[in-house]
Amino acid sequence: STQSTGVGIIGRPIRLVKETYAVPGQSVEIVAQCKYDVTEEQVEWSRVIIAKGKEKEEKISGKDVKKKLGKVTIEEGNKITLTLSKFGKNDGGKYTISITKEEGADPDTAETEVIAEDPKRDKKIRGMFNEIDKDKSGEITNEELGEALRKANPGMADEDINMMIKESDENGDGKVDYNEFSMFMKKAGL
Repeated sequence: STQSTGVGIIGRPIRLVKETYAVPGQSVEIVAQCKYDVTEEQVEWSRVIIAKGKEKEEKISGKDVKKKLGKVTIEEGNKITLTLSKFGKNDGGKYTISITKEEGADPDTAETEVIAEDPKRDKKIRGMFNEIDKDKSGEITNEELGEALRKANPGMADEDINMMIKESDENGDGKVDYNEFSMFMKKAGL
């Protein structure tokens, strides 16, 4: 049987930003949004990291994992967060969430690349993000982002601004979180 991972399919079951930025020594949150409600038993996280020059795949959270790496929380039934309390210099790599909806079914999966971030850049981008995030919700609405883009580029056409907003909202939820914003700024050369 061919396994479809749902990447690139509209309405894929799990939304996860393509890149997650982590400052070494600080905690990092990887947030996945699922189309349906899940229980902790259905969720498994694994990662592929480069250790001693070789790719190493390991399960880091889920029912068969003896030594858990990070804490998994589920909010509102379908917002699943993996928190690594201290991101180490070797913790960068591909992190995958697998959700098995029912026993014996193929899991739905999504992955993100966790990238070590330069603390100086992080500080700068976070400062910009916080300035735009007026209500301090941790997310920028499309309106807030549009306003900021207009302020930064007064002559910019509305359709360009709308295109940029659409591009920055990786997971299509109408809001831009810090990782989406940071990725977007990287594309803009910041």
